[in-house]
Amino acid sequence: MNTLRLRLYQETACYKKPTAFKVGETYPLPPYSTVKGMLHRALQVDQYIPMRLSIQGQYESRIVDYQRHYFFDSRDGVEFPLVLDGLALDHDFKELSTMPLYMHMLLHVELVIHVQAEDSVLERIERAVIREGIPLSLGRWEDLVRVDECKLVDCTKDEGSLRSTMPIYIPDSRIPESLKGEVYGIPYRLNWKYEIVHGIRQWSKIKVRYLPAGEFLGELGILKDQDGLPVAIPLEMEE
Repeated sequence: MNTLRLRLYQETACYKKPTAFKVGETYPLPPYSTVKGMLHRALQVDQYIPMRLSIQGQYESRIVDYQRHYFFDSRDGVEFPLVLDGLALDHDFKELSTMPLYMHMLLHVELVIHVQAEDSVLERIERAVIREGIPLSLGRWEDLVRVDECKLVDCTKDEGSLRSTMPIYIPDSRIPESLKGEVYGIPYRLNWKYEIVHGIRQWSKIKVRYLPAGEFLGELGILKDQDGLPVAIPLEMEE
């Protein structure tokens, strides 16, 4: 498959962990499902399009935002959250509760995302991003994305000298059994795609390790692009 490289910038971003409720914790990089959702938004489709992803990036610092969150007291409620702050209006919600929540956000995020898919899919992404200028966000709706590069690149197998130039997700499926005890990093189980079972999303997850910049990747047998950037595609995406 051909590979499309995207360089993205976000002033702020929160890639909220699904199990974080009392505090809006964020992943250090967007999970696969979040990036896949953004690309499907660019394609303007509502069905799954096969693709493979590699995600790496960096941010300047973490900051904390303080937000009000609304919770439905009943599944059958008809009310909806309506922010009236600063307006000379008032409303007494009977079916909604509110709670203050700390949101962890990343500041000045730079991402490099490699996308492998059928040529027609990559062409549609490229057209949507470059020619049509479809607005994109990654994480929350307000976390807008600036696309600094959208370019087809050639990928080859690394010959053993590759190092990470920025933090990156390395899938466990790419780490040989003999090296699993030697590759250190923060472990995550990232959402990838889901099936709806009895009206509930059942996610398939991919085990990864979040490695910092400067890590030696030469023994993992992953790909690199024409500019020497690692391309770590999970084997689970090739099924």
